[in-house]
Amino acid sequence: MSSHAYVGSLTRSMPQYGAANGEGITRLQFDARSGALLTLGVTGGIEDTGWLVINHAGDRLYATCEITGTRESAVAAFRVDGATGDLTLINQVPTGGGEACHASITPDGRFLAVANYNGATPAGWPDQSIAVFPLAGNGALVPAVTHIRHSGHGPNPDRQTCAHAHCIIPTPDGDMLYVADLGIDRLIAYRLGADGSLTAVPERDFRVPPGLGPRHIAFSTDGRHLFMVSELTPTVMSFSRAAGGVLAAVSTISIPPSGDAIVQPAGIVLSPDGHHLLVSLRVCNEIVGFAVDATSGTLRQTGRWSCGGVTPRALDFAPSGRHVVVVNQDSDALTVFAFDSGRGLLGDIVQQHSVGTPMSLALVAG
Repeated sequence: MSSHAYVGSLTRSMPQYGAANGEGITRLQFDARSGALLTLGVTGGIEDTGWLVINHAGDRLYATCEITGTRESAVAAFRVDGATGDLTLINQVPTGGGEACHASITPDGRFLAVANYNGATPAGWPDQSIAVFPLAGNGALVPAVTHIRHSGHGPNPDRQTCAHAHCIIPTPDGDMLYVADLGIDRLIAYRLGADGSLTAVPERDFRVPPGLGPRHIAFSTDGRHLFMVSELTPTVMSFSRAAGGVLAAVSTISIPPSGDAIVQPAGIVLSPDGHHLLVSLRVCNEIVGFAVDATSGTLRQTGRWSCGGVTPRALDFAPSGRHVVVVNQDSDALTVFAFDSGRGLLGDIVQQHSVGTPMSLALVAG
């Protein structure tokens, strides 16, 4: 049984990254039994796809991207051919800010939410932190109905001089959106209106310890637990979420160096069964795993392994939970691992698959 996978690549050299060997969005076939990947083709004409997300039906793909000569990022909508995996551009719209780095679709499929990192935004350029776009019946992006700019700073003088929204995800019931803002050390809660409007709910925000720099978050399927990885002070946290939406910290686990290389977390993913959490660690080039107590949300480290490449960025479980695909940015490759779901252990490397400077990954359920 096979399905499709998509990888977004860096196509232009940028000061904060190394090489840019990508050509666009790579379309792949994924064998669910063996975990093997096969490249089907590349969709060009799209630059620096920092994040990819596929709708529930698997027939629409959305990609954050950059457009040379403009002052803000964009998000592009594609139609997916279910038989071939081919992509057809529907439209693209500006995000209202720079360095768009994350996007998610609300559970009802009506809206796309985007986070703009705004790393080095010149004065006068668009600098909105988040945006919400309605999705038309054909999958097209309607211009944003909501833009919100975060303000503030954190104690890190190099990375927290202003707000940096890094991740935006809805609660599983679609009632709320949560944003991890690396620059101001906050998980920010918004109520999502029927029209795509956002209302701040500050009593549901969570302020993490100063200097952590929250990067990515993930919800359990039932919405009772939230998991976070921070980038500046390498830490994984789990939270319980009460019926009223208030977050309470359950586990806080620091990730120390395992050698001379520094630890710089990137992605965080929850296994399909909800029992295991994996986090990618750049610079030291590792993956760290945790067991999740489904009742309390408590975390217990289960292992720490080589990522099979250089600069592991995004990563994801196959829908079956039997494989994990790691996006190794600076080794121009995807690494596919077997995964022992009974013990929560990363297994042998199944395949190293070449893709130029991969940055983002989306696997079609199937």
